[in-house]
Amino acid sequence: MLDVTTARRGTLTNIERLTSTIANGPYDAVLVMSPENVPYYSGFYNMDLRSIPERVHLVIWPRDGEPAFVVTERRAEALQPGDTFLSDIVPYQGEELDSMRAVADTLARMRVTSGRVGIEGRFFPANHLRELQRLAPDVEFVDAFAYLESPRAIKTPAERDLLVQLAHWTTTAIDTAFAAAQVGDSERSISARMQHELLRNGADMIALPVFAAGPRAGLFHPLATDMPVEAGMMVMTDFGGWKDGYFSDIARTAVMGRATDRQRDLYARISDVKHAVVEFIKPGMPASEVARFARAAYAARNLEFKWSIVGHSVGLGIHESPQIYPWVDDPILPGMVMMIELGYHDHPRDSIHVEDMVEITDRGAEYRTDFSRHETIWELGV
Repeated sequence: MLDVTTARRGTLTNIERLTSTIANGPYDAVLVMSPENVPYYSGFYNMDLRSIPERVHLVIWPRDGEPAFVVTERRAEALQPGDTFLSDIVPYQGEELDSMRAVADTLARMRVTSGRVGIEGRFFPANHLRELQRLAPDVEFVDAFAYLESPRAIKTPAERDLLVQLAHWTTTAIDTAFAAAQVGDSERSISARMQHELLRNGADMIALPVFAAGPRAGLFHPLATDMPVEAGMMVMTDFGGWKDGYFSDIARTAVMGRATDRQRDLYARISDVKHAVVEFIKPGMPASEVARFARAAYAARNLEFKWSIVGHSVGLGIHESPQIYPWVDDPILPGMVMMIELGYHDHPRDSIHVEDMVEITDRGAEYRTDFSRHETIWELGV
């Protein structure tokens, strides 16, 4: 039986929406094993879901009947009351294909020996799927990634509060590290201070330590090096951590020393585009419409669109649906928590990256990170 009320993470799952999705869906059962969906479908989270994926944690949820949680024997023995809201725990041995024996046996016990079973094609290892198909030859295993992700799109109040808190910790960590930075500090020392502050604020782990200065700021997801940050260099971070499996993802750009007129102007125009995009978003609007608006906003400010994504939802995944691209027509709906992410990559010249959290309400998109301190570009070490 599902015991959401006593599970420590029970408020992070909308169990009514989840059970309705499965009961009214096109599959006789679903299997989830991604580090994003397992916590939502089970109430269980541990860093092993991401750091040791070969120790498969897998939820089997039939259309009719109770779900089961397939885990290693060691995990089954270690589970404590409140760790999961699932009560049917199915152990398997080792880190190889015995997990698929446990899955096939459980599907048979649930009387799912034929029909269609939805899986996450993006996450299901090929060897595991081949073994499962061998053990359950009359079952059609179908990629249902978008369907299985969809119950997570609208955040519960507890999810929303956790995401906002984590984003606040992250922006504070960035600001603290930037305020302490001095000309000649290495990229690594500034990034290390930022990571220390985020962990001290309350994050469990660092998830996204992107950091670079000068010509390296225009690279794709660079990590900090021992390079000294000299006066006049742009300083860029795309930074975040995990708390209870949830991500933060904040981007900020500053300049070491005094900014040039060009740096101030470029930063101001990108920030202005971000504000315009946030103001433009209305509930029900397809993501593609926002993406097209953003490109037009760049052009209206005499900027080439030297960028890619305009934004994305965030939660147990760092880039959740809908992602804001011209080819994504999924609607932006009230209750979503999203990152609006704009920039200007012009390697090896000055590059900009800004990213803030918004919540989609019945009125539109509303900021949930305090952007006001970064309305003008920060000058570090002066």
